[in-house]
Amino acid sequence: MARTDLWSGLLLMLSGALIFWRASTFPSMAGLPYGPDLFPSIAAGGLMICGVLLLISTLLTRQRAAEAGNANSNRDDRLSQRPSGIRRASLRLMALILIVAGFGLALDPLGFHLTSLLAITATALLFGLNALRALCLSVPLTFGVHLLFYSLMNVPLPWGVLTPLAW
Repeated sequence: MARTDLWSGLLLMLSGALIFWRASTFPSMAGLPYGPDLFPSIAAGGLMICGVLLLISTLLTRQRAAEAGNANSNRDDRLSQRPSGIRRASLRLMALILIVAGFGLALDPLGFHLTSLLAITATALLFGLNALRALCLSVPLTFGVHLLFYSLMNVPLPWGVLTPLAW
């Protein structure tokens, strides 16, 4: 597990750096103190920070295991790489990719609100939350993002089937 965490951390840092570099090439918009590069740059910074934290955590865990002479770390690595664990993780990854693809396909016909509500709820359920907690997460998160983009930043979001309720 430590080796995969090490590579994951490096991949997150590299992905963040590439996204940050690509976002810096976006043209600026006249009359706004921020441009289209703002949110990709923030996301890229988050990816790089998470990558660094994962890398540091992995290196510290390795160092502690080496100092303690802990033979159980290899045993834990073998247990986490069992076929059933790999199969479960692969299915979860495929389900997450399907949720993201479904979000992209359903955004225009259903609208941002319903699509986000469904996608966030499905993702929360996928990662182990019960239905009530998933809804308690997805409802305020959906409306918080709506408030940020639609109301505060005047970014048009598709309303889809909720167009008659649009304000």
